[in-house]
Amino acid sequence: MKKFSKHFALFTAAVAFSGLVGCSSNSTTSGTTDISEISSAEASNAETSYTPTGTAVIAISSLNGVFSPFFYTTGYDSTIVSSVHEYLLINNRDGQLESRLAEYDVEEITNEAGELQSVYTFTLLEGLLFSDGEAVTADDIIFSYKVVLDPTFDGISTLRTVDIIGLDDYIYGDATEIEGIQKIDDRTVQITINGIDPAAIYKLAIAVTPEHYYGEGFVKGDLSTVKEKNSTPMGAGPYKFVSFENNVVNLIYNENYFLGTPKTEKLKYQVTDTSNFLEAVITEQVDISNPTASPEMLARVEDAKLHYELVEWLGYGYIGINADRIPDINVRKGLMHLMNREPAINSYYGDLGEVIERPMTTLSWAYPQDAEEYYGYDTAKALEYFTLAGYEQIDGKLVKDGVQFHIEVGISGSGTMDHPAAPILTQMKTDIESMGGVLEIFDTDSTVFFEVLRAEEWDMWTASWTQSADPDMYQLYHSDGSSTYYNINNEELDEIIVAARSTNDTDLRIELYHEALDIVMEQAVEMPIYQRKNMYVINPDYINIDSLPEDMTPFYTFYKELYNIEMVK
Repeated sequence: MKKFSKHFALFTAAVAFSGLVGCSSNSTTSGTTDISEISSAEASNAETSYTPTGTAVIAISSLNGVFSPFFYTTGYDSTIVSSVHEYLLINNRDGQLESRLAEYDVEEITNEAGELQSVYTFTLLEGLLFSDGEAVTADDIIFSYKVVLDPTFDGISTLRTVDIIGLDDYIYGDATEIEGIQKIDDRTVQITINGIDPAAIYKLAIAVTPEHYYGEGFVKGDLSTVKEKNSTPMGAGPYKFVSFENNVVNLIYNENYFLGTPKTEKLKYQVTDTSNFLEAVITEQVDISNPTASPEMLARVEDAKLHYELVEWLGYGYIGINADRIPDINVRKGLMHLMNREPAINSYYGDLGEVIERPMTTLSWAYPQDAEEYYGYDTAKALEYFTLAGYEQIDGKLVKDGVQFHIEVGISGSGTMDHPAAPILTQMKTDIESMGGVLEIFDTDSTVFFEVLRAEEWDMWTASWTQSADPDMYQLYHSDGSSTYYNINNEELDEIIVAARSTNDTDLRIELYHEALDIVMEQAVEMPIYQRKNMYVINPDYINIDSLPEDMTPFYTFYKELYNIEMVK
């Protein structure tokens, strides 16, 4: 039997499944962390020698009020979710998966029919409690899985893309249980899938939710009672939800938290305009914020004698194009040639950002570091593509079949065009108008922006993606992906994405992802713009800087240790 290191990085650049050796048809991966050295979560919850004090206030740019781990739709709401809930596994500083609420094992087996299967076993730590004092059990894990695998589920999870035994019968048939998800005992759940899926472990590492709270009245095919709790979350995280009113989320410490009672009594997330993030810390309206990192911002932070942390961002910025609204690929390619990225990014970020050439964070092991520019800024080339699409310049207007060229683009610049892509769009507007067309720019706050984006009411938009340690492209680019605003619907791309998630051969996955990224670029539905750094600004007069985690990384920031944050006064 093949054994992996306990701290094995399932999917990193340095270590790959293809490098493993063994002596049988079965192989096993196990994952534990230093947490597992604690004999039980109950031991962590022993009486502390301190009483939580103070209130920490963190700036956040937008909140939609959907704080359910099942149905949140923005990264901002997910921040609240993670403050209130805990997950089976989390990423450590290197992006490696480690246990949080559960230890885990992965075993490759051959069933009686000679077919390869993968078996995932999660065993909860002992003594875990939800914030209301009820025990965390295997039933809660299974309930959480059944919600995201429900036939009517319309949330962000892509777990249903994992080939779990019996899942089709549950989604499309009359089955009320999922054959491949089994309760072994009160603390242990086992999931069996067909074949190999490198991304499965990430999708299985869900937030464990209390069935007695979210599951009241739950029946297969009806998630209405689960959704009733969207605005009032409850879990096993470091803080308990109190209220969301006047653009402030109020939380209070969870005395039952498995890593010990948090040091700060109350935590507030204050909705703040991103243009005022630094000013809010300087004027002591908030204690922590993350203003856009730029040379000018860095100088202002240092002048104010505030503490700051610069961390690489696990994501990237882009301009998207909806292929359903702009079905002619020549029009899309023409638009791509009008995106003058380099001056905009250099002006906005300086040395704290860089232009990227493929739609993936450069921190990913799958990013093609030697990628070259696909669409250079070239107005003549743009006009050439518009002409191929059937447009003509008549009487000073760019028209086709009597209709003037017209594009609508959304940007979340809060009405002031404060956005790294703003100069790109204004240059596009000037260039298109000089050709005789129209480009309308709709500058909104982030709440309105995401509402319109989800409704697919813009031809183009500017946004960013935050990515995970595994570069699975299914959610964004597969025809059945849950966040495929591009509507690319490319059969060849679908096949490559499925092939890349069906092997543990990292070299092959890299090759497949490079092919997939080139197809995305060729289809002209997304222009990658920038990779940047995140900057966290902290007021040292209120937050004990020594209570922040050391060596923060894109995978591990202070949000992973909210329970440790301590107030100075």
